[in-house]
Amino acid sequence: MIVRPYKTGDIRNVAVVGHGASGKTSLVDALAFVAGTSKRHGSVKDGTALTDYTADEIERKYSINLAIAVAEWMDAKLNLIDTPGYLDFTGEALAGVWAADGAVVVVSATGGVEVGTEKVWDYAEQRGVPRMFFVSLMDKEHADFEKVYHQIKERLTPKVIPVEIPVGEGPEFHGIINLFSKKCHLYKKGTKAGEYEELDVPAEYQSRFDEYSRELIERIAETDDTLLERYLGGEEIGRDEAIRALKTGMARGEIFPLFCGAAELTYGTRALLSKLVELMPSPADRPSLEAQKWGAADKVAVKPDDAGLFVAQVFKTISEPHVGDVTFFRVHSG
Repeated sequence: MIVRPYKTGDIRNVAVVGHGASGKTSLVDALAFVAGTSKRHGSVKDGTALTDYTADEIERKYSINLAIAVAEWMDAKLNLIDTPGYLDFTGEALAGVWAADGAVVVVSATGGVEVGTEKVWDYAEQRGVPRMFFVSLMDKEHADFEKVYHQIKERLTPKVIPVEIPVGEGPEFHGIINLFSKKCHLYKKGTKAGEYEELDVPAEYQSRFDEYSRELIERIAETDDTLLERYLGGEEIGRDEAIRALKTGMARGEIFPLFCGAAELTYGTRALLSKLVELMPSPADRPSLEAQKWGAADKVAVKPDDAGLFVAQVFKTISEPHVGDVTFFRVHSG
């Protein structure tokens, strides 16, 4: 794979966070595979997941270390920071959040909001990064989208709003209805990279679609006075301006979109990749970073400037056999 240079505005640094076993690593692996930057769709169960590569992680079948995968999509570069979910490795998750400009909070469709979910939500809240939710494992027994949605509203934030709703749940999960496009994405069994057939909303889902669409547009309109006035006046809000308002609302912490899917089957991955590019901020969109010069008492503001003085934040150092110490750092300027 030839990696081309990217402008700062085309980069998205996104932490993928959540409770242990919520499907974070599987999601990161699927996103990189569907985007084409990884040539193999790995599996946590088989020990082939892209970001669970140490001997301990392969043996235990869960993440211990923070790891990074890259996905290139819609002319943008997504740096996906996969973080451990178990409380023993809290420092790794915190480091990932502090290195990112946005976060995807992964919540299991079977387990719902758990202690680890609440912990990482608090980290991201303190960091002030835009967030979206992804309800994972929709193909598993006892998956319950509605239950998880209401748990998020009650235990994390009332500002969450679905942008997608599932078609079927558990073993019957086979599609997603996109509230923006007003289309249904149906997946065929055996699909390898999230391909789908786009159809009109099925009649049996029309009332549910109408209910969620109305709620979505109302919530988006509430973040923009001009849109709200137009909406209350009976004017329809177009997709593009709704997306722009949603991104602005996310940046201000006023709204948190919710998506769903099944990473092992690659269902929902294409839509999520697109929304990561459209809704997550680039480093250039984020506020200045407060830093302190070595040996000085005064703090300075570091602006995200390509031509500025080089400023970087080290967020992870590991020792690799046959390589030595490897340091991960986030460039803030220069």
